[in-house]
Amino acid sequence: MPSMTKKALNLWLISLAITLLLALAAELYRFHGYLLLDLFVPPFVATYLFFALLRKKLRLPETFLPAAVFVLIGFASLLINSLNFTQGEFISAAFYCVRWASYFLLSVVVLNESRQKQSIFNLLIIFVVLLSIAGFIQLKIMPDFTSFEEIGWDPHQNRLLATWFDPNFVGGFLAFMLPITLSVALEKKRSRALLLPAAAVMLFALILTLSRSSYLALAAGILVLGLLRSWRIIAFALVVAVLTTLFAPPVQTRVLNLYQSVTSVFSETYTLPDPSARLRLDSWREALILISEKPILGHGYNAYEKAALASGAIESLEAHSASGSDSSLLTILATTGVLGFLPFLSIYLLLAFQAWQTRSKGFSAGFLAALTGLAVHSIFVNSLLFPLFMAPFWIAAGLLPRKTKPGHTVHYKHSAQQHP
Repeated sequence: MPSMTKKALNLWLISLAITLLLALAAELYRFHGYLLLDLFVPPFVATYLFFALLRKKLRLPETFLPAAVFVLIGFASLLINSLNFTQGEFISAAFYCVRWASYFLLSVVVLNESRQKQSIFNLLIIFVVLLSIAGFIQLKIMPDFTSFEEIGWDPHQNRLLATWFDPNFVGGFLAFMLPITLSVALEKKRSRALLLPAAAVMLFALILTLSRSSYLALAAGILVLGLLRSWRIIAFALVVAVLTTLFAPPVQTRVLNLYQSVTSVFSETYTLPDPSARLRLDSWREALILISEKPILGHGYNAYEKAALASGAIESLEAHSASGSDSSLLTILATTGVLGFLPFLSIYLLLAFQAWQTRSKGFSAGFLAALTGLAVHSIFVNSLLFPLFMAPFWIAAGLLPRKTKPGHTVHYKHSAQQHP
């Protein structure tokens, strides 16, 4: 029996590695419009849960209840708005609801594979380093994405996109992983020789995304990590930020344009050199229009673009915010209403509370800092609902240590292997 259990554990670890590999392949290939990741994760987690229930050994995180409520409300919002959809549109929206649930369940898989936590953490580090390297390669061989504008991609130039084809999502994920990597490196001296170079690769890649929302996310994460660990982290980060701004002209331009972005938000014209902030504000306003129309249950999970077009909030599906608001929380409010928003928000608050309770551990302190940065990032980018971001995020969430109460019974044997 022990050998069979070990084989099963190795199989689940391999499946998690495949999940991250497909997240790395990302936009390089789609099957009938769906990411390969979308097609792999649902059957993977369903199979895992089936065998876990057969063994009668399944631990559920504190976030499971609000997640289950959110999914139920997501389906309820679709059913109530079903008359507004064709059969194909309804099935597609329902699939995306299942997709969110299956990505969340990755955290359940990781939680139950406690003896593999160090290996899973290592997989995450390898994944983010490979994503960074893919970005370096892309920046070298294809720095100009203008030719891809006709098929729906933004015409980014001289920015690191990696295989996700979007600098803001890549940058946001790098900003999420950096505080975690640094915090674990500070705790585990034996791991520094590998983790610190990995962090340097991530930082370099993040800088090359030229994503201001990601810069802000990293700044927020490092600030929290410094407050939790040491002020020296903040001081060192400030030195790196100043030197990077002074000696990297593209970064300098992006930082200086922050003023123009603020001006763009409060002006009445699109003629400013950097209109992106103005466009983002427009997307927020469009979302608020949809929220005001159906504040209780929203317009239906993943039905944002159809609702926005029908209400006149957007004039075309080619509009900047056609598929969703730039803010994840506004998108959830618009599609699932207040009833969906509250459990969705509580999931992340529970994660933050869990990380705070165990903040003496390196991974927890880093995760709390990373979650703070992600909260900032999700204001400007729909990162909480981006599938390539969600998969590694929920894997990382499953690694969070749990503060066990006195007398709490654990239904598995602890491994001597170190946990992140």
